[in-house]
Amino acid sequence: MQEKLALHGGPKSLDGPLPPWPCFDEPSVNAVEDVLRSGKVNYWTGHKGMDFEQRFAQWQGSKFAISTSNGTSALHTALAALGIGPGDEVIVPSYTFIASSFSILQAGAIPRFADVNRDDHCLSAASAEKLINERTKAIMVVHLYGNVADMDPLIALAKKHNLYLIEDNAEAFGGEYKGKKTGTVGHTITCGTACACWKWNRNSRTSTTCSAGITA
Repeated sequence: MQEKLALHGGPKSLDGPLPPWPCFDEPSVNAVEDVLRSGKVNYWTGHKGMDFEQRFAQWQGSKFAISTSNGTSALHTALAALGIGPGDEVIVPSYTFIASSFSILQAGAIPRFADVNRDDHCLSAASAEKLINERTKAIMVVHLYGNVADMDPLIALAKKHNLYLIEDNAEAFGGEYKGKKTGTVGHTITCGTACACWKWNRNSRTSTTCSAGITA
């Protein structure tokens, strides 16, 4: 840190205009150009989409990955894969982006809002347990603002009640919990199936032309 702040006459941290965002390097631009020139711009005619899914699953430590149009549709995919629909309830944190609960409603199920912890703003297992009833099918934990949720209590809770555990990992891409990447932490045979979802858009560190998501 500078001894004297720029405000008080010290040197500026940035001399000139802010760089644009997103900003793509030449290899990235050339890779997109190659696809456009090939004419194979669809998922089923080219191979880039499937290559990305395979490489992402390998990097993430998941068996499979399915790319989607955005993070919300990734949540739709996870809920549909678990057979969640009308008559079911899914516990979701009360403090999160609208897509977490909206995807549950669009599946025909009912979101039940649990409190979050003060220290990490992520789902409280103690609060979630109070909402469990015979209609509860899953718990959706959101790793919010880069904060990784305390997963051990949530895994134990899902195991205890035989519930699915869905990780909304849109805001903690590359995060880790006790040496495992977020999105793979919830996978325990005793609590059924775990799904994880990610998203990217032009405001994310990993940028896309519009939005993108993936379910693994």
